[in-house]
Amino acid sequence: MPLSPPIPILIVDDEADLRNLLVEALEDQGYAAVGADGGAQALARVRERHFPVIFTDLNMPGGLSGLELLRAIHDEDPRAMGILMTGYATTESAIQALKRGAYDFIQKPFKLAEIEASLERALEHYRLLRENEEYQQNLERMVEARTQEILGLKNDIEKLFEGFVNASVTAIEARDPSTSGHSSRVADLTVGLAEAVNLTPNGPYGALHFTPTQIREIRYASLLHDFGKVGVREQVLVKAKKIEGERLESIYQRLHQRTLEAMRDRMLDAWSKGGAFDHDAMGLLLKQQEDETHRLMDLVRRSNEPTVLPQEVAHELNLLEDLTYQHWSGKRRTLIERQDLDLLKIPKGSLSDEERVEIQNHVTYTYRFLSQIPWTSELAGVPEIAWAHHERLNGKGYPRQLKEPDIPVQSKLMAVSDVYDALTAADRPYKAAVSVERSLEILEQEAKVNLLDSEVLRIFLEARIFERTLGHGRTP
Repeated sequence: MPLSPPIPILIVDDEADLRNLLVEALEDQGYAAVGADGGAQALARVRERHFPVIFTDLNMPGGLSGLELLRAIHDEDPRAMGILMTGYATTESAIQALKRGAYDFIQKPFKLAEIEASLERALEHYRLLRENEEYQQNLERMVEARTQEILGLKNDIEKLFEGFVNASVTAIEARDPSTSGHSSRVADLTVGLAEAVNLTPNGPYGALHFTPTQIREIRYASLLHDFGKVGVREQVLVKAKKIEGERLESIYQRLHQRTLEAMRDRMLDAWSKGGAFDHDAMGLLLKQQEDETHRLMDLVRRSNEPTVLPQEVAHELNLLEDLTYQHWSGKRRTLIERQDLDLLKIPKGSLSDEERVEIQNHVTYTYRFLSQIPWTSELAGVPEIAWAHHERLNGKGYPRQLKEPDIPVQSKLMAVSDVYDALTAADRPYKAAVSVERSLEILEQEAKVNLLDSEVLRIFLEARIFERTLGHGRTP
């Protein structure tokens, strides 16, 4: 069924300003755009006429949600193409949208150009679907239409994978905005490195040549290598200090309270013995107590940094073990709980052993998720490549402690790119950026101790692959 202009388009959003803006913009493009303020009005309009494409907001208070509306619209008109708009994009909402018939998923705020591009793709897909219906109904045209159908289907699959991968990267970066762009940069570096391997005539990888399809497989694996981070608790994922928030404030408050308690006890002791109030003596005592408190607070602050913990500072932390304060119930309690003291004693970084394991588990989460996707035979290696990007040649990587022979070459390429980008990325809450020169030195050190592949690193350096991301969140 051909689409004759003006093509009807339905915009469903409870925000009148945004809804009217999109309606006017699409009308200017020659579409017969119509607005609806919620699910009920949208269903009424769908019952009145057929809309090839329907844009709907995800969260609409007081009625059907966007996902519920998509399901209801599908029951009324299975041919309508749904495009979900939301300011709260999550992996779950994206997956649910695709399951319930949505063709595309757009995150607010967006540009009108993104709406137009998504609409054009949806209308093209709509046309292909209608052509397929006509093909099924008219068997006599099968031979003529088969070639175009196969090409169109292949194009649709590629678009679907590309859209899915991009939506997944958006979901990853939404969890940790400070790492925004990391997945794309790692993909750019790893693809460049694979292309450089193809141009290497000799050495261990001289006979290796990646086909365009394998390059695409490497790109997808690189883009999705950190997808499992959506399964890591946010407070662990972006943890900048060993102790944060209210727990840290509580320690400072108890140290301050300890000063007041000491002053109170001294005054009560003096008065119980008939002593008079000595302003100068009490002032000196207060200063001494406050100096000690400030020293202990400074000790906590220094220990709380994610940098390497000096041995003398770690030893000094033992002074905090026996400190107590008076709880409101009247009982004496330990000022710093054992769990917090253990966190302050972390020798390097901000994560406890348990939190580090949780972070490392993101690789396994990634593999489990990617393994559920029905990749084509040409892309079947994506899960395995992503799974091994934190493995190291000497078996000291994770999660499986694989050694050099068992690590896919593609994962070895990605490992160099991932470490380089993590080092040179702009300052993050839990680490400072490292210069390109220093980062390359660190890569060479890791290759010398058999963590990274020395031949891969040689190609990375000689082909100057690292220059591909200079100026994109890099430290010079």
